[in-house]
Amino acid sequence: MKRCLLWLVCALLPLCAWAADTQPNIVVFLLDDVGQRDVGAFGNSVVRTPNIDQLAREGTRFTNAFLTTSSCSPSRASLLTGLYPTATGAPKLHDPLPASVTSLPQLLRKAGYYTASVGKWHLGEPFKTHFDRVVEPHEESGAADWLPELARRPKNKPFFFWLASKDAHAPYEAWHPPLLHHNPQTVPLSKRDDDNAFVREEMAGYYDEIARADRYIGLVIAALREESVLENTLVIVLSDNGSQFGGAKTTLYDDGIKTPLMMRFPRLIPAHIANQQLVSAVDLMPTLLALVGLPAVPNTPGVSLLPTLHNSAVPVRDYIYAERNQHGAPLFERAVRTKNMLYKHNYQGARLCDPYWDAVWDPDALHDGVHEEFYDLTADPQAEKNLRLHEQYQVPLAAARNIMNSIMAQTPQTPPPLILEACLPRPWFERVRFAWPEQESSE
Repeated sequence: MKRCLLWLVCALLPLCAWAADTQPNIVVFLLDDVGQRDVGAFGNSVVRTPNIDQLAREGTRFTNAFLTTSSCSPSRASLLTGLYPTATGAPKLHDPLPASVTSLPQLLRKAGYYTASVGKWHLGEPFKTHFDRVVEPHEESGAADWLPELARRPKNKPFFFWLASKDAHAPYEAWHPPLLHHNPQTVPLSKRDDDNAFVREEMAGYYDEIARADRYIGLVIAALREESVLENTLVIVLSDNGSQFGGAKTTLYDDGIKTPLMMRFPRLIPAHIANQQLVSAVDLMPTLLALVGLPAVPNTPGVSLLPTLHNSAVPVRDYIYAERNQHGAPLFERAVRTKNMLYKHNYQGARLCDPYWDAVWDPDALHDGVHEEFYDLTADPQAEKNLRLHEQYQVPLAAARNIMNSIMAQTPQTPPPLILEACLPRPWFERVRFAWPEQESSE
């Protein structure tokens, strides 16, 4: 009777968790500094990514998948904990992720999975205890150990592999096999890039490294197929943030935080699907926990993607939220993006100070508060026309503000000291500006 009930539930909910003796394996391929538009499956006809493209054809690719930040280490921390960067305890570049946080590999390990991180780490020493094994790279691709580590895993356990490439992070290595080298003259540039020989050579090197990562992904897929475990393995591909080209990296515009997310698992995920629903990086952890039959972690912002994986017409969230924190420079910005709108709040420099007195004393201050940005992405997909002051957008603007304020109120926000120092009172003789007459040049 129990077996019949289990069959009935699974028939009604095709994405229910597997039985304990058939737990699915999980392999996550994480690319480094690769924008969504720089992968063949997402419309790029120049870059050579045949293995990633094949995975996309055999599964679901998400055209509206967003990261929670566009910075390497905090993005990885968010993916593995299901938390927004500030809540992880490691919101800034190079912050070590605390061992006290609850994580995906930790929970899978407790559930009997063999867990391994192979390749680029960037999460600090304390967090290594969450994996059975951590192998850091010893060469430029970060992927040379993927196959050896896959082979040495215990064969009596389901496995979770976090395979993190160093490609395609600058500087770009002179790695040019004839079949994979990209012609600098044919690589596409964004309109924000200078079109010169140096930039084209850099872009070609970037594409070469994406192709190298794709090659290593293909080798792992072939090994899984050879071992007859591929069909019981959920394969995920995504990137940690956008590329450095076009000024995308570290920003909260689409090119900075859209990720080339795809999932392949034929038993549960239909093939040839381009899912247009909003997806956040914090959704990865609850999705994988639900897939293996584990409960979601309480008080986390992510949602399971299983319903929309089963039926791409089903939405799972109304908005995504992202942060921009310190990344070499003192940054502090927040964004809320819906299907059609983008709202950004930039807390930088004097913009954290008193707006009234800054406007009175400093003629260079922003009087109209354009530290707020609001874009209608349906009419303006490149987010070039700020509509913050347009009357017809005040209702969705207020709604986006409320969402942002609610999320920020849940976790203490700590702006970088250099930003706060800009708000210290300045003496009157530094604030008042005098228009001195220009001196004639003696030259």
